[in-house]
Amino acid sequence: MKKTIYLQSLSSLILFASLLLPSHAEAKDILTTTPVTYMLATQLMKGTPITTTYLAPKRYGIERLGHWFATKGEGKVMAEAQQASVVITLRSLWPQDPLFAYARQGNIKIIEVDASQSISPRAKGVATVQLASGNTSLYAWLNPNNLSTMSSIVSDDLKRIWPEQQQIIEKNQQQLLIDIRQLINQQQTTLFDKEIDSVVLLSEQLEDFASANQLFVVDRLFKEELNWTEQDKAQLKALIDESPGVWILTTRKVSARLKQLLPEFERILHVNSIDRWGSKGISLEQPLQSWLF
Repeated sequence: MKKTIYLQSLSSLILFASLLLPSHAEAKDILTTTPVTYMLATQLMKGTPITTTYLAPKRYGIERLGHWFATKGEGKVMAEAQQASVVITLRSLWPQDPLFAYARQGNIKIIEVDASQSISPRAKGVATVQLASGNTSLYAWLNPNNLSTMSSIVSDDLKRIWPEQQQIIEKNQQQLLIDIRQLINQQQTTLFDKEIDSVVLLSEQLEDFASANQLFVVDRLFKEELNWTEQDKAQLKALIDESPGVWILTTRKVSARLKQLLPEFERILHVNSIDRWGSKGISLEQPLQSWLF
């Protein structure tokens, strides 16, 4: 009899304790696979019990994710999805975004939030750039104005998913918008101070950046440097010689090969493409640090 009463009391305590705990306290609530969606999720949910997990390997860029999902990542994503409530994707911008398709296999109830376009009758979306190939550039986050749009899209959905966190999310969004405005001002100041207005792009990822900052693109050379022909080198050198104010923009570090080709040329700006976690990742304290140059 005493044993029965003890077990009933223990069961009651466990039930009471479970009611006191936040429903999402122990879950990995939000899953992402791109730095920009991770930044948005962590900044908007700062100060809440909602957690965000970055699934992709740190060294993998966005264009390698499809292969990772189809091989090593499939099991990991399906397992993580069982505990999660939301995936944040870029599927309107990047139709091949594999995150939702794989996460749904692990949890049929999981919700997709598309940071690049809201899923609503009056959908708002990011500004996009069409490439020479006819495809849409994936790197819309290099246009800081798009970060504001993404913030609004993600915030609206997260408030509906976790209405009890609405006030915190709104406060965090306002702070993030202030930070984005400061980022835009810092970028504009740097470009103005360095007198950067006409450029040669060595990386296709920078089309969004050039468009956002209204830079005049004099030429584009998107081949890997190892594949540059003598004609490519001669054309680049001639263009630099004939255009004294032109700058070179690249997402790659300045190589010895480029220094050898242009030994006295210093007008080179390195811009982070922010397409992978890398060695530094996204800082919770300085979330937009990777956007600075």
